[in-house]
Amino acid sequence: MTKRWIILPKKSNDITEQLLLNRKISKNQWSSFLKPDFEGDLFDPFLMKGMKKAAERIYKAIKNKEIIGIFGDYDADGIPGTALLYELFCFLDLDSKIFIPTREEGYGLNRRGIDLFINQKAKLLITVDLGVRNISEISYAQKMGLDVIVLDHHETEKKLPEAIVIDPKQKGEKYPFRELAATGIVFKLIQGLGKKIPKISLNYLKWSLDLVAISTICDIVPLISENRIFAKFGLIVLQKTKRVGLQKLYQQAAIRPENIDTYSVGFQIGPRLNAPGRMDHANESFYLLVSKKSDEAVKLAQRLDSINRQRQNELERVLKEAREKVNLKKLHHKKVILVSGKAWPQGIVGLVAGKLMEEFARPVIVCEEKKEGLRGSARSIDAYNIVEALEESKEFLTRFGGHKKAAGLSLEIAHISNLYDKLLEIAESKLKNEDLIPKISVDFKLKSEDINLELLEKIRQFEPFGLGNPRPVFLVEKAAISQLRTVGKKNNHLKFKAEGIEAIGFDLGDWKSKLSDGDKIDLVFTLDEDNWDGTSKVQLKVLDIKK
Repeated sequence: MTKRWIILPKKSNDITEQLLLNRKISKNQWSSFLKPDFEGDLFDPFLMKGMKKAAERIYKAIKNKEIIGIFGDYDADGIPGTALLYELFCFLDLDSKIFIPTREEGYGLNRRGIDLFINQKAKLLITVDLGVRNISEISYAQKMGLDVIVLDHHETEKKLPEAIVIDPKQKGEKYPFRELAATGIVFKLIQGLGKKIPKISLNYLKWSLDLVAISTICDIVPLISENRIFAKFGLIVLQKTKRVGLQKLYQQAAIRPENIDTYSVGFQIGPRLNAPGRMDHANESFYLLVSKKSDEAVKLAQRLDSINRQRQNELERVLKEAREKVNLKKLHHKKVILVSGKAWPQGIVGLVAGKLMEEFARPVIVCEEKKEGLRGSARSIDAYNIVEALEESKEFLTRFGGHKKAAGLSLEIAHISNLYDKLLEIAESKLKNEDLIPKISVDFKLKSEDINLELLEKIRQFEPFGLGNPRPVFLVEKAAISQLRTVGKKNNHLKFKAEGIEAIGFDLGDWKSKLSDGDKIDLVFTLDEDNWDGTSKVQLKVLDIKK
């Protein structure tokens, strides 16, 4: 698919300054962005609405030795957040019980978990990564004698549950940063409790950053402000983690701890933690994270790895079937894609939606068909707020929730055509044709002589990369190419030299037949270090080519 190159306006001759300006980092924050300070740059947790009340209620639980129920979501944000809170209560000698629902039960708080906590004599219920839309379930919990604290980061409705709600997206919130992951909010609660409980030391907070980093990176929240601190320092803690479960998971996945970066977390650790919740039950991931026994951790790590392989096979099958439906019905010519199928596991449809969105550059909804109705996941592009679109279409939905770019939904089968028509109608008013063309934003035009290890070191100041702080993209025009060849099992990658500099273009193998040695081409690329022959040199990772 043709990509549109958007060359960002040049605002400085200095590459570091240009990159900061492109990321909309205000000048007074440049120093803290490039050299974040864990102790000095974190905000006061008590600036967050509900934090003081939550802390007071937990102090009461500590004083009265109450049993606490933790109801967590089943993904790589909810599971680490649940584990972090559970470990805190163990550390404080409090008895806590956990409940993580199955995907079959659906996202959010449910009565089965509430009833379980009541039977276990819990007095306080804390939700992690869910709850802000569960008004009726929270009302039921309170009628049954449970106090409720909601720790969530999803978009809120106008009406909030009658509970202590901590969600930086709630109306009237004055906290300086709204985009925390749920485990980031758990961390802020622990940080707040530490103001009154000396046992929760700075050292305790630092060692908890491994789980905060996993959630922050895997839940794809912007890696700026506090999230940048969590990711940057959390990656260091992940490399040195004391958690035996993570150590065994690294061994099982052949991850070298010293090389752990955002890629390792997002594509190796996160998917394995997510896999049980997608295919079976997320409890195994929780127990891996809190495990203290080596033998138990080895078995759990092997189990997660095995389930992840099943998940990969199922993803390939469902993606193939969904893509065939899209092409058969020419849905990629519409501004929104909606497909559904039988035996498309609920835990897979979100991944399929994400893959199709990347492939066709438009909002995608993928649903599983069951007798009782459809349940699905949506993934969207920047220009189409999927939660707002679902809000406008809620007459056809039984349930929905999520973020601007990712959401879950359920509906009766009879309403699927009406829902699709409504989403297309909204898309017609919101989306221009140019919104549906994949874009590559270019940070800076370079000359080939500018590309060296010194430039690479400047770029490394911006790590870790992610949403809100993408890996810098550069453009070189009229670069002379040589030594063209294809590599990879399917010969689908293009390897060559551009002005004598090593370059590789993944999935650009088709260009081999269109180019010849000596051609001059325009390239957009990111920079990487190549240590293949024992010496360090710069390599271009080519994203796109124009002849």
